[in-house]
Formats: sequence, C-alpha cells, structure tokens
Amino acid sequence: MITLSILAGFFILILAIKFTKSVHWGIFAALISTAIISAKFPMTATAFLITLKDQKFYEIIITIYSIYLIADTFKSSGNSQKFSNSIKNIFNAKQASALMPMFLGFLPMPGGAMFTAPMVRDISDETELDHLTAASMNYWFRHSMEFFWILYPALVLEAVFTKTDLVKILFLQLPIGIFAIVSAWFYFGLGKIHINYSKKDMITFIDSLIPIIAIIIGVLLKIEGWLVVFTVAVLYAIFTKNYKNLFKLKYSIFLLLFLVFWYKNFISASNLSVMFTEELKNFGINPWIIIIFSPFILGLITGITQAAFSITIPLTLSLATSGAFPLLAAAVTNYYFAIIGVLLSPVHLCLLLTSNFFGVKMSSMLKNLIIPFIFSFVGYLMILLYLLHF
Repeated sequence: MITLSILAGFFILILAIKFTKSVHWGIFAALISTAIISAKFPMTATAFLITLKDQKFYEIIITIYSIYLIADTFKSSGNSQKFSNSIKNIFNAKQASALMPMFLGFLPMPGGAMFTAPMVRDISDETELDHLTAASMNYWFRHSMEFFWILYPALVLEAVFTKTDLVKILFLQLPIGIFAIVSAWFYFGLGKIHINYSKKDMITFIDSLIPIIAIIIGVLLKIEGWLVVFTVAVLYAIFTKNYKNLFKLKYSIFLLLFLVFWYKNFISASNLSVMFTEELKNFGINPWIIIIFSPFILGLITGITQAAFSITIPLTLSLATSGAFPLLAAAVTNYYFAIIGVLLSPVHLCLLLTSNFFGVKMSSMLKNLIIPFIFSFVGYLMILLYLLHF
C-alpha cells in the first residue's frame, strides 16, 4: 500500500503537470493523493505546521530572493553589457563565445543562455564559426556551471536537505563541471587561451564580477550562505540604485518552495520513507532505479532543474535515510540526473529559444554535445565511486 501510494502520487504529479502546466498543482496533487492512498491524510496538517516552523525554509526563501535580485541588478545596471564587451576584447572570438556564457553562468537567471545568444551570434557572424557550433557552445558552457556552482537554487536545496556545507557541495560536484567544460573546450577546438591585455577591459571584467567574488569570499570564510548572498544582493542593488527590484518578490517561486518542504516533511513525519524502502526490498526493486529515473523524467517533462530536483529529492532522501545507501551519493545522483533531463528537454526554454534564435534544430544541438555529455557522466561516476567507497 505504501509503495502504491508513493508511486501513484508520482504519476499523478506527472499527469497534473501535463494537464495544468503548473508544477505547483503537480506537487500539491502528489501530496494529497499520496496522503489519501496511504491513509496518512491527518499527517498533512502536521507536516504543514512543521514547514511553517522550519528555519531552513525561511533561509532558502531569502537565498532564492537574493539570487534573483543579483541577476536583475546585474542586467539593469548595465554591468552585463560591459562584461560582454570586455570579454570579447580580452579573448579571441571563438574563446569568447565559450567564456562569455560560462562566466555569466555564475549568475543564475531564467533563460540565461538566451541572454548571451545575441552576443555569441554576433561573434559567429563576424568569424567563420557556424551557427550550430555557436549555439551548442553557448548552451553547453552556460549550463556546465549548473553542475556545481552554489548560487543555483537546486544546489542550495541540495545543501539544505542533506545538511551539508555549501563549500563542500561545491568542491564535491566540481569534477562534473570540470569534465563538462574541459571536454567541450577540446571538442570544439578552442585551443590555448591567449589574453589580449588591456587595463581598461581587465578592470571592467573584474568590476563586473565583484558580487560573485564577494560571495565566494564570504562562503569561504564560513559565514552562513544565505546571509552572505542576501547581504551582497542588497548592497549591490543599493549601490547601483536598483531600488525597484529590492521589493520584487517571486511569489510563485516561494509557493513552490513551500509545497516542496511540505511534501518533504509529510514523507518524513508520516514515516512513509522507511516503510517504502522496506517494501521495495521485499519486492526486489533496486532503489537506484528510482533515484536515477525520477529526476531524469521530471527534468524532461518540466525543463526546469529546480522543479525536477525539488520534486524528487524528498523521495530520494527517504530512501537514503533508511540506510539503503549514503545520503550524499543519493543526493548528487538526484541532482545530476535532474540536470541531464532538463538539458535534453524539448520544453527547456534555453534550448527551445536559442535553437530558434540561431536557426538550428534542437536535435542537432544535442547531437553536437554528445561528447561533453559523456564526459560529464564520467565526472559524476568519479564522485559516486568516491562517495560509495570512502
């Protein structure tokens, strides 16, 4: 009955997202259906109250607000344009086409690959770089940062749910990013980096990255991650006079986070996690199948990493905390396959919009990225083996 309730909740989640086009309704439908089928409906009220009192929930709300504020300020202040101009002057054209989206990957923003697409296309039009290669490079180097960088909401969630320091998560998942970036660098034949030194461009380049540098310093100094990001975001907005975005709240994202925490706390408070794992063992089903394919499928369906990861991580944690396998190994697996699902998703806005902008097929872009995909998997396997044996 427990396995039936959780799996039914998962399929109802998928159907709800498909028909309502809303992740929010999907999670809510999964919560209610799981609670009814498992005969644990009264525990939804308990989980609701636990969520309201959960300090981590409010910390992550502040963190997500701050991340979006930094991204909005970076764009509205004109620093993004100054950054792109300086990087085009410092590096050669082809390398700039990779480094521009990669560096801007430090600042998560919706449709981020589309933000750099016009700059990269301008470079391709001025050089012999074909549009398919330019589109593929822009897409891949932008999203390679998502494998490990600590400002991505899903990675912040991973740190919160596993109770792991953000810096540890960064260095733990860094090999995936390194394999993804380095393999793509060689695959696209970008060659040795040559820097065209210009004092003005260097100053502009570094000045544009000051918020990122400040966050890195704060996190390395072991200051609470949410406090560092919030302080930097507010000071950055005030310094650049971006006052209107100080009060621009992402209510839809906040509601999504509340529903995720509510679902997670329900699974935990009702003891469904332990019972589910025991039933899986009795049925002879390998939990790794669930941990890999759940986030991957949700990634394909939603095209949003934060949604794919946040929806499936409660189930992954329930399997891990019951002793089936190490917690971090399960969380990293969930995170990696959520991203892979999103990167392959035809409803992923970055893939959809940039392929259209460059005038190339989505399928052609993805075929062009097979080698980097494979090497990112090699990086993931290295981390997994380390976590399982050390």
